[in-house]
Amino acid sequence: MVLTGLANKRVIPAPAFRVVAVLGVIAIVTYVGLVIQSPGTRAHLLDLVAYRTAGLRVLHGVPLYDTPLIGHTRGVYEFVYPPFAALLFTPLAAVDGVLFTIAGTVFNVALLVGVVWLFLCLLGYRRDSRLTWFAVFAACALLYCEPIRQTVIFGQINLVLLALVLGDLALPDRARWKGALIGVAAAIKLIPAFFVLYLLVTRRWRAAAVAGAAFVGTGLLGFLVLPRDSVTFWTSAVMDPARIGPADMGPNQTLCGMLARLLGIGPEQHILWLVLGAAIAIAGLILARRLTLAGRELPAIVLCGLVSTLVSPFSWPHHWVWLGLLAIYQLHLSLRPGAVLDRWALAVTLAVTLGGVLGIIDYQVPTLLAVPDWAHLGIIYQNAYVWLTLGALVAAYLRLRRGRGPVSAAR
Repeated sequence: MVLTGLANKRVIPAPAFRVVAVLGVIAIVTYVGLVIQSPGTRAHLLDLVAYRTAGLRVLHGVPLYDTPLIGHTRGVYEFVYPPFAALLFTPLAAVDGVLFTIAGTVFNVALLVGVVWLFLCLLGYRRDSRLTWFAVFAACALLYCEPIRQTVIFGQINLVLLALVLGDLALPDRARWKGALIGVAAAIKLIPAFFVLYLLVTRRWRAAAVAGAAFVGTGLLGFLVLPRDSVTFWTSAVMDPARIGPADMGPNQTLCGMLARLLGIGPEQHILWLVLGAAIAIAGLILARRLTLAGRELPAIVLCGLVSTLVSPFSWPHHWVWLGLLAIYQLHLSLRPGAVLDRWALAVTLAVTLGGVLGIIDYQVPTLLAVPDWAHLGIIYQNAYVWLTLGALVAAYLRLRRGRGPVSAAR
């Protein structure tokens, strides 16, 4: 996949531009106003503070995995990333106070604008000022999307990982270093390693090898600089679920979390998760391969992002930033004449992810995921991201089976 001048001939329709522009302006003005009013709840950047603490520990020779980064509660704000990630966090030690809050928030929002712009370019839209402004407004409107909103509020690294993966896969297959950014993303947080499997099933052997080499190389760098922490992480911490929290926690929007809440935590639940998770991962990779061979790599990439988050042992709502790109892609499809089903799909995605609106209006109002069980329907809406991803898998299968629409319209 590569940005080509010939492909970029589409223009954002004026009605869609106006609607997204209005939503984006309302979202960003409201959000900034609430941040000014209550920065402690709207821009606390607690995860970024934890990253900064990890960087400080590296600089001061303090072990990364012995105690939590913030507080003293086991399973709360413990460092769960590889040592290489802590090395990347060391520059954060130079920033503090108000500048830290402003820089952390602005960086994530700016990165989101860049990701949306790149995604739209890959969809074939003309790279002009109109597209740039649409990307800005769309990124602001995505503050209504709960995973995006939480990522910005917590100062999470999710958008960085998404940008690394998307930027890598945007390179032409002949690019010598294609795969390197995926390897680096996996070295920061293991979940993006799923995209190495995607490279393998699409037979991009060199890119997969480069990704593997980048992952191993960064791991070796971690061993050279932080040998004790590296041994601790790769021999024990990486396999310790207690470092994150119990799998049945409500915010754990994964297959593992849903099964734990339904069946309780135990050997049966763990085995069932491994079997079903492997089946879903394989199904997702097969569908991604078929989409890619059909010339529809962007939905294949989004599908891999969703599936990798679903089959992970633990995924907080802010890990689901791929839902933001799913909404953008569904918006793209819904702009076609007669795309009724695509518009309904977009409406469902927005309904599931619009917990961000509740957070923007009133921080104390629970998101859809946290609403107490009512009439035994909690299994549906309390696991909404799980069901949405499974629905996306079914939709991809049906679209491929029916061969709906020209390839160029569904890239």
